[in-house]
Amino acid sequence: MEDRRPKELLKKQEEMKQETVQKVKRAICDLQEQGCAVSIKNLVDYTGLSRSVFAKEHVREVLKLSGIKGDRKNNGNEAEKLEKGQPLQNEMQKKDDRIRKLTEENEALISECELLRGKLMLLMQKVK
Repeated sequence: MEDRRPKELLKKQEEMKQETVQKVKRAICDLQEQGCAVSIKNLVDYTGLSRSVFAKEHVREVLKLSGIKGDRKNNGNEAEKLEKGQPLQNEMQKKDDRIRKLTEENEALISECELLRGKLMLLMQKVK
């Protein structure tokens, strides 16, 4: 079946596709350089493009090549979700333990400082 769209229209559409692809690629690079998470939500915010643009085939191909997955909620295996969150929970637990230990050390040092300050006062009074 023959494409009845004028050649100018086809050319314009192709230019717009390429412009969008370049804008998305540029946004991905910029977000990565800034250390931000590269997600569709962040790309929408950064580029000003609508979310529906990221469902278009030519943009999805760019996302796929860049290793970016969609923001769709994974209704998959709950155990898989828990496994993914487990390292974060372990890390949080380690940091909580570290905070608790440092707090206890800080309290001990404050107490020792008070004792030394008291001894210093006594020594200063004896000298006078």
